[in-house]
Amino acid sequence: MNIALESEKVIPLESNRLEMLKQIADALAAQFGPNCEVVIHDLSAQNAEHPIVYIVNGHVTGRKVGDGASYVVVEQLTTNDPAPRDHLAYLTRTPEGKILKSSTIYIKNARGRVTAILAINFDISALMMAAGAVRDFISVQEPQQAEPE
Repeated sequence: MNIALESEKVIPLESNRLEMLKQIADALAAQFGPNCEVVIHDLSAQNAEHPIVYIVNGHVTGRKVGDGASYVVVEQLTTNDPAPRDHLAYLTRTPEGKILKSSTIYIKNARGRVTAILAINFDISALMMAAGAVRDFISVQEPQQAEPE
């Protein structure tokens, strides 16, 4: 896949920024547990084809370090939008059918250029099944009475 980047020289994600993002990724995954995948994508030219540089709980989507770009990353690389809006709390689905609540945060360098993406994917499949079971259990067919019988 050839992805056109703007002509300005693209600098790899700064080491200190990458370490900070790794720390945040580890904290989010620890806070929310094994169903929470956190991914860091490096958008520099040297990683354009395989932007995943760090991933926690990759079993959620089956991805690993060095894997290719997701749709959101490809979109950012091809449009090179200088001011993309973060995408927060949207639903996605894995090829295996897992339902994920996802957020995509664009990380900018000191010059305001997007150099990384921090993605959070939380597998809510079991929670949705539990919510359905609770909804089925508490739903009623008849109108509510004012007083108990």
